[in-house]
Amino acid sequence: MAQYNFKCKNCNTTEVVTMPILEYLTLSSENMLYNKKCEKCNTVCEFVRIFNSSSSKISKGKEEIMAEAKEDARKIVNKIKLGDTKAILDVYGE
Repeated sequence: MAQYNFKCKNCNTTEVVTMPILEYLTLSSENMLYNKKCEKCNTVCEFVRIFNSSSSKISKGKEEIMAEAKEDARKIVNKIKLGDTKAILDVYGE
């Protein structure tokens, strides 16, 4: 499970929320709201996702990632077929 930083809309307290990526993907991509009980103000309220320098957003789907991996593998195979010694050493070692 991944950890995400959220801020309470009532009291501005920040919390780290652990949730499965699939649950995270169900959040609205526009405002990234999440409802939960705030530890500080003791109410169930909306939390908004906050991003910092180490935050990441999932921007690629499974199909796009697989297509890129296949294309990268095809390029490596072509280099090996052409006798590129650096590519051969990278794949097979010395």
